[in-house]
Amino acid sequence: MRFPLLFLLSIFSLNCYGLTNLLEIKNWQDDLDVYSQRLTEKHIDLYHTISKQAFNKKIMHLKSTLATLTNNQILVQLMKLTHSIGDGHTSLPLWGANLKSFPIQLKMMQGKLYVIKTTKDFKHLLGAKLETIDGIQAEEIYLLFSQLTPFSENKYSTQVRAAEYIPKAELLNGLGIINDTDHAWFTFKVGEKRVKQQLKSHHSNEYNAYLSIENYSLFPVEEKLNDNLWFGASKNKKIIYVKFRRYTSISNMGSLAEDLLSFINEQASEKLIIDLRENYGGNFFVGLKLAELLVLADSIDWKSGVYVLIDHATFSAAMSNAAQFSQLLNAKLVGEPTGAKPSGYQDMGQFTLPNSTLGVTYSKRLYHFGNDKNDALYPDVAIEVSIDDYLSNNDPQLQWIIHDVGLN
Repeated sequence: MRFPLLFLLSIFSLNCYGLTNLLEIKNWQDDLDVYSQRLTEKHIDLYHTISKQAFNKKIMHLKSTLATLTNNQILVQLMKLTHSIGDGHTSLPLWGANLKSFPIQLKMMQGKLYVIKTTKDFKHLLGAKLETIDGIQAEEIYLLFSQLTPFSENKYSTQVRAAEYIPKAELLNGLGIINDTDHAWFTFKVGEKRVKQQLKSHHSNEYNAYLSIENYSLFPVEEKLNDNLWFGASKNKKIIYVKFRRYTSISNMGSLAEDLLSFINEQASEKLIIDLRENYGGNFFVGLKLAELLVLADSIDWKSGVYVLIDHATFSAAMSNAAQFSQLLNAKLVGEPTGAKPSGYQDMGQFTLPNSTLGVTYSKRLYHFGNDKNDALYPDVAIEVSIDDYLSNNDPQLQWIIHDVGLN
């Protein structure tokens, strides 16, 4: 199947008048045929939420309207279609699409969108609440993005993913929020002051100004695989903290877990904190390897001394491991509801559309790690994070555990 250079170059460019190139339309039609065929063949249960009739009707409608849509509008419609399938692992994530983004990163807290990362030129916007983009209210923008964002399995992961995707210029344009993918006017509320700022989009932004709640001063690193996977201990070595933000191989986790077990045994450590926040998932057998070795540590207070931190970004295998740790390690879950359902579709596969080269992911397995009716894995101790916590570099969830173990 041919994919002319003109088509590839125009996929993510601003096109204000719809497709006029017949070959370009044909390429999209072929992509939609492959999209439908591959999902039907590969997804474990494609019609678990949307009916086969409704899915095929959406495909046919999109194919019939291609000539009236811009490339950005087609991208949005294809994302909406994929989102309607109804599971977080079946998505159009735009990996490698090289879209332009405005120089802010957002996070939803307590129903509002706040700037938590930006470039040095817009450092004054840190902590600002987004109010409008080109005159469109932030609440309306969020609602539009909530209907298309990838890896959205419940309202909690939707909050995470919508906030991540809102700054993408081509999506804002495809939704009719902005006319110009190069520039847009943003309105923010900074404290009591309202700030109107024109931002320019770029294919890459250097986010060197940021807010964070991370503060691990009480747990100096003892062994580190990387910034996202390490363990530390309190000054008296009695409390262990494990940072588990990203997955590694089973062999790497096995090596780290063996060293962690040796450390616990040597120091007679009593309390254990495993931090699964902001962990989007991987292979849950990696987490089970960690648990397999930890249960051998007899000095740990297995009755009430194990804690697992979770949040809205705890997704896929990380949610699975959190549920497993609550059972295998008798862990108390602390934080926020997870972004994934305890019973749902996981184990992601992927294929590429031949002309647009867009990647499509799909679910291969169905797992049950809890009550089938629950929309999330809920914490035993629920603690919200606010923008004030980010502004003051305070981690209220970890602080609750520190207080509970009597460290402060």
